Amino acid sequence: MTFPRLIALALAGIIALSGCSHKAKPVPIEGLELIKDEIRLFEMKVPTNWFKQQRKGDLIISTTTPAIGNRFLKFGKGEGGGKIELRVIPIDSSNPSIDTIIKRSKLEFEDNLDRYTPSQATLGGKPATKLSVKFDQEDGEFQLESYFAENDSLVTIVTVAAFGKTFEDYQKEFAEVLASVKLAQRPVVVAKTETATPLGPEPPSDTLRFYNAPDFSIEIPQNFEGKKGQSSGISSMSFLGSRFDCTIQVDVFDASKQNDLNKIIDQNKARYQGAGQVGTTINGQKAYYFNYNPAANVAARAYFTVKGNKMFRITLNWYKPEQAVYLPLFERCVATVKLK
Repeated sequence: MTFPRLIALALAGIIALSGCSHKAKPVPIEGLELIKDEIRLFEMKVPTNWFKQQRKGDLIISTTTPAIGNRFLKFGKGEGGGKIELRVIPIDSSNPSIDTIIKRSKLEFEDNLDRYTPSQATLGGKPATKLSVKFDQEDGEFQLESYFAENDSLVTIVTVAAFGKTFEDYQKEFAEVLASVKLAQRPVVVAKTETATPLGPEPPSDTLRFYNAPDFSIEIPQNFEGKKGQSSGISSMSFLGSRFDCTIQVDVFDASKQNDLNKIIDQNKARYQGAGQVGTTINGQKAYYFNYNPAANVAARAYFTVKGNKMFRITLNWYKPEQAVYLPLFERCVATVKLK
């Protein structure tokens, strides 16, 4: 059994299990619609009936359900399903070439083997590099294809992926999605005129509201909603607002067989890029957290604590360029947690 871990732009916490033959039931694609970006003028078709989010200037993402988006960040157990994503990364001092971006987008496996198959392709009428990877998980094979093409010193990355051995069910639609892509370009600079500021994602409310669950309670931003998360434990709740990549998730696990927090931390280190743990407290209980980077421009923190025979994991994800907005508020939310 091998364990992949993240570097820079990749996803987190994948557990690759060998010999799996399971297959999930695919969520059908009922049609495709074209999504256009007003700032960098990229475009791509996405399924009309899938959950979708757009961040002007650099992101279009569509997943079979809202809940599975979190699985693509953490790669734990969960439902089968797929993802279509277009992401734009500028060539700059942090990412000096397309080769740098391709390298940072790969999952890094514990045995240091590179399991990706590179090949040449086209995207948006330009030469592109295609990376393919697949490996077994408990619920069936995970498969991913990412396409990288450069235009106007901007790298457009289009990724199609699926859990539960459902990739083959979407191949026809994935091909149509890829054929619809228009690459990003830098906007033309024009003289400033007085125009209304375009509306972006709604920031989290400074006003907190009380949320009570069977195993815990927490105060969350007034404009956040709670949804049942995916977890193999006792319970899981995810809280999110208008940004797909800014969330609070609380997972509760049975710790009757192992409630030694230090041993739990040692067992989980490898899943968080080898980061060192930081000591803290939650509701008066001894706790630790790991800081890590699950994706491009996304930072995260995972807290662990134990009370009685329950282990609690609180995971924060936030958009790095808006860290000053999200992180202090999310820390306030963690400080309100009451363990039951």
